[in-house]
Amino acid sequence: MKNAGKMIKKTGIVISMACVVSLMSLLTTQAAEQITTAGSSTIRPIVNKASVAFKKTHPGVGFVVGGGGSSHGVKAVGTGEVMIGQASRYIKDKEMQKYPKLVPFMVGLDGIAMIVNKNNPLGSITKEQVQNIFTGRVTNWKDVGGNDAPIVLISKEEGRSTLELFLKYFGLEAKETGEGRNMKMVHKKKGDSAFGTAEAKLIGPNKEAIAAVSTKTNAIAYVSIGTAQEIAKKGGRLKLLDLDGVPATIQNVGNETYPLRRPLHVITNGDPQGTVKEFIDFILSDEGQKIVEALEFIKVSS
Repeated sequence: MKNAGKMIKKTGIVISMACVVSLMSLLTTQAAEQITTAGSSTIRPIVNKASVAFKKTHPGVGFVVGGGGSSHGVKAVGTGEVMIGQASRYIKDKEMQKYPKLVPFMVGLDGIAMIVNKNNPLGSITKEQVQNIFTGRVTNWKDVGGNDAPIVLISKEEGRSTLELFLKYFGLEAKETGEGRNMKMVHKKKGDSAFGTAEAKLIGPNKEAIAAVSTKTNAIAYVSIGTAQEIAKKGGRLKLLDLDGVPATIQNVGNETYPLRRPLHVITNGDPQGTVKEFIDFILSDEGQKIVEALEFIKVSS
């Protein structure tokens, strides 16, 4: 009986060790099949929906899809924090110098729209008017054809490619002021000696900016055309303004008549391998590009 007891104990130890080994093996396998991403909030919906479709043929693959803006996405993939970076712009020269193995894959095209509340009578805006509004030269909607009401500014936090393209196109510079929840942003025209006094509320993801404009009758912001069109079609209380006479539509981004355009990239550090490559290939496939189109972006491959 004693020998039997010892044998049972030894067997129990062996079984326990086998369970531990099996568990460790399972965890290792799961970790190896987990794809992590971070970066542009504009591209995040594409990756989210593509991951759901991809899992139908790859049920063992898990996804952790993060945001943080394009600059964060480039840095995160460059340092190895994530497997895939998301950037709604081109990689900068200084980023390529710092992370020389970065490989971008264009998965779609998008534009940036100036948006206002649905109840704002304004239908179009000019480049000069946008400059004057964000620098504080114009502070009331009546001065640009709207209601007699103060303009509420919504801008993007630093590190967002939407902010970078906005500033570049409109010839502006920006800086953040304040601390914590009181952080604001002020703007000035390039070449001006001082920043304007008009303070803009800082927003991160596109949907936050859209929510702010939808609830504030006198607000103005700038967001992804694709995201704005999608929400407007679903009854969102926002309006996309024509810019210098050109409607802010995905069609006009595609035919290159709308001036505020940008590429949408996913990025790897070195040539993608294994499941990561399969996932990027899926986004660029016919099925993946249908997802891009369904989200109101322009597809880049047939």
